[in-house]
Amino acid sequence: MFEKFLRNYWPIIFIVLLAIIVRFIWLDIVPNAIGGDETVYVLNSKALFLTGHDIFGTWSPLQGLLFQYPQGETQAELPYLLNSVAMGILPSSLFAAHLTNAITGVFLVLFIFLVARELLGSKAAVFAALMASINPWFIYIGRTAYEAVPAMLFYFISFYILLKTKGWKILLAFPFLVLAFYSYIATKLILLPFVFIIIVYCYYYISKKKFLREYLVLFGLCIVLVAFFVISLKLNPQTARLSELITPNNPEIAKEVNAIRKESIQNPLTNLFVNKYSVFANIVAIKTLKTFSFDFLFVNGDEFFSIWRHGLFYYIDSLFLILGLLFMFVRKRKVLGLLSALILIGVIPQVLHTAKIDNFSIHATMAFAPLTLLIGFGIWETINYFKNKNYKLILTVVILIIYTLSAVNFLNIYFFWHPLRGYFDFPIRVVSSYATRASDSQKITIYSSSSFDLFKKYLFYSNKYDKTSAETIKNNLKAQKYSLGNVTFKACSLPIDLKNKDNLLIIDAKCGNQFKDLPHLSASSLKDGGETFRIYNDKICKNVPLERYISNFKLENFSIEKLSNENFCKNFIASL
Repeated sequence: MFEKFLRNYWPIIFIVLLAIIVRFIWLDIVPNAIGGDETVYVLNSKALFLTGHDIFGTWSPLQGLLFQYPQGETQAELPYLLNSVAMGILPSSLFAAHLTNAITGVFLVLFIFLVARELLGSKAAVFAALMASINPWFIYIGRTAYEAVPAMLFYFISFYILLKTKGWKILLAFPFLVLAFYSYIATKLILLPFVFIIIVYCYYYISKKKFLREYLVLFGLCIVLVAFFVISLKLNPQTARLSELITPNNPEIAKEVNAIRKESIQNPLTNLFVNKYSVFANIVAIKTLKTFSFDFLFVNGDEFFSIWRHGLFYYIDSLFLILGLLFMFVRKRKVLGLLSALILIGVIPQVLHTAKIDNFSIHATMAFAPLTLLIGFGIWETINYFKNKNYKLILTVVILIIYTLSAVNFLNIYFFWHPLRGYFDFPIRVVSSYATRASDSQKITIYSSSSFDLFKKYLFYSNKYDKTSAETIKNNLKAQKYSLGNVTFKACSLPIDLKNKDNLLIIDAKCGNQFKDLPHLSASSLKDGGETFRIYNDKICKNVPLERYISNFKLENFSIEKLSNENFCKNFIASL
């Protein structure tokens, strides 16, 4: 029985294991820091597990269900709960912060396979799942705490349920659509078009025009959910993010219209071609084309996907994407129409976000999974095009070798080049570790232009948030006092006293050069050695021989909290 199972399913078992390896290897080391939105999720998740509330003690999961958010934050509702188990049980660490998404990312690969199997057949589904397991974007986002991964997973689970179920079982998709809706604010925009497109496809081509009532009930429930969300925004306008959406009535568009008209020679055609609707349409068209540009998808990515030496997909993917489109146009036009619609729907959050033209890859994340189905289909149909078994085998081996080399190249960039780029304010992690190593009797003051953000990250990196400190932290935050124990975070604008040599002072380089000429140590940028924080009255690294420029990094050095004081100072603190 077990041997038969392995014989029939060994390809997907291998692919899932591969997905696990690339998402879990060195998960406690790379990425080597955590971003601001990630900190919001994981720190409040820990607070939720320990206290039942957020770090301010004012928000609960029930409020999240009503689309209300922790103080000062307007992020998705579900990730707090999803991350609470790992963050609550495990000590605060990068591994704990990223564990939930790593697991979720593996399940996403599995459901991409299941959906592809229903639409494209088992063999094409294997290649689609393989592409998803080693895709640069899926690996990158699956090793963070961002909310795109659970959103993609729950949308694809509901997709699979709709492809497989009949009758009232169709409604089994609704709970997962609800979970998807609560997973990510950006993809809330696509719930109704996503469900509508899939329902239309399933009604006509899967159910053969049966179960209309059941499909209508499902769509009606989704409308009610969206209506409830809109009403909640109206009742709590301070938590809405509607200003981030582009509409023809956006003030920035009005400014653009006025600017163009002022710079044009007046003629009867000006008002016809230069108005808020034409400018809006132009912005949407530009952003759509940029989202599907070769440079963005296959070469550089964008600021969010901060690899810079690699695209969200492999170069070779572009070939099989084109072939997949061609083969599908010939053999599976209905599926091509479905996937094309889902891809276009997937970029809606990116296209309608603000008036900026720049890409922001996480907003287009729902477009990337259908693209992997097209690529997987292109690979299989290219192999299947040849009737000779030897040709098929040779071509399969060649394709797998190319993808192996491509994946190894990406992983080399991701693990051994990317960490040195200062991912999401890595110096804050260094400063947090430095402050944690100082004596409890030494007063430590850290000056920066973003004290609240630094304080939250300090609580995370130092693992200082627990049941005993939760109440103190809550009270301090309510009083806008960013301190715990002997460590205090203050704004750059406040007076800085360097006279007391017993006090440790850490000053963000962004605060200015007022004390730059005084003796100090430096937490330096890994990329170029530039100062990020200046350390005055050091007592931790004073007996350690320090270099002006830090070099010769090893991957294990990024287990910062586990390093001895000597190794920490040698690797991350510079002497001027």
